[in-house]
Amino acid sequence: MSGNCKERRFVSHGGDIWGFSRKYNVPLEEVLEFSGPINFLGPSPKAVEAVQKHAKLMKFYPDPNPVEFKEKIAQYVGHGVEEENIILGNGSIELIYGITEILPSKFKAVIPVPSFSEYEKATTRIGGEVFFVQLPEDFSLNNEQIKRAVTDDTKIMCICNPHSPSGTLYARESLLDLVEFCQKKGIIFSIDENYIEFAEKGEDTTLAGMVKEYENLFVIRSVTKFYGMAGIRLGYGIATPNLVGKLENVRLPWSINGLACYATLAAFGDTKFIATTRAAITKEREVLCKNLNAVSGLHCYPSETNFVLVKIENHKITSTKLKEELTKERILIRDCCTFMGLDDSYFRVTIRSAKDNQKLVDTIKRILE
Repeated sequence: MSGNCKERRFVSHGGDIWGFSRKYNVPLEEVLEFSGPINFLGPSPKAVEAVQKHAKLMKFYPDPNPVEFKEKIAQYVGHGVEEENIILGNGSIELIYGITEILPSKFKAVIPVPSFSEYEKATTRIGGEVFFVQLPEDFSLNNEQIKRAVTDDTKIMCICNPHSPSGTLYARESLLDLVEFCQKKGIIFSIDENYIEFAEKGEDTTLAGMVKEYENLFVIRSVTKFYGMAGIRLGYGIATPNLVGKLENVRLPWSINGLACYATLAAFGDTKFIATTRAAITKEREVLCKNLNAVSGLHCYPSETNFVLVKIENHKITSTKLKEELTKERILIRDCCTFMGLDDSYFRVTIRSAKDNQKLVDTIKRILE
């Protein structure tokens, strides 16, 4: 990994379409955004209608304890989850940071990498220390290797499922093996399920219902990715009432805007939007991966999400250089050299429409040739 990548690892994310628009003076609607893993269909039409319908309520402070909203979320999640198991957050990011704030000082965190960089930042921000465990080349979980990284000072383990940036879906049994291991040692197991709705077997894999059995389990989700509502900033955590109570004590007041509640409930109830999203992503992902694999020098990893990870195998160009060349065509991709555990031969792209995906493949092919 180049030094430049290391420096950018703490500030870089996909989805900075605003920065690109500002830098190159390009209207947002003219940018082909493949870097941020947001549903390309956008938000549910019913969610937009709900915001418009309740817009006048913005004059009020948000409900500090929206019990009915939490009940609806619990019903949506299912698996025996109840209102008392739900905590809300300003996107999943508030919950990722919040869970570290209840830990003792000088704690250590175990994070299999590559992974979402905010787990690391949430730890180091309050003086914690991170121990990274490199995942195998296929991004599978090596539980024994992960367990060996745990010490007496380890207080949290952070994993995402489906995995980002590879799109790999981990089996429930493998995850529960780690949950049980952590529980015996008094370690919180924080699992980020932000992409779980995209996975065909997501309902068979989620750990949401297991919070009834494990005091140390914290499941994080949001409406950002699948429901295409990144700007709404609504996330929710699932845990035991005891853990939820501790998190409520450190959560900032009024962090959830009132309109987010109405938009979320409308989106959860839009069965047509949900079915359309799953069908479109599944279809276009298969075609995009096939076409990327057909490009000489590229390897597209199998994915259960709305994005795919691609490795440049011919070393003719770096991911950073490819990103730079694509920006000239008003196309944004995610340069993965900023992920701990990856280098500048990896990039990630979000699934979009058939037309947009084909333009991406054609442009990449032209650049590589």
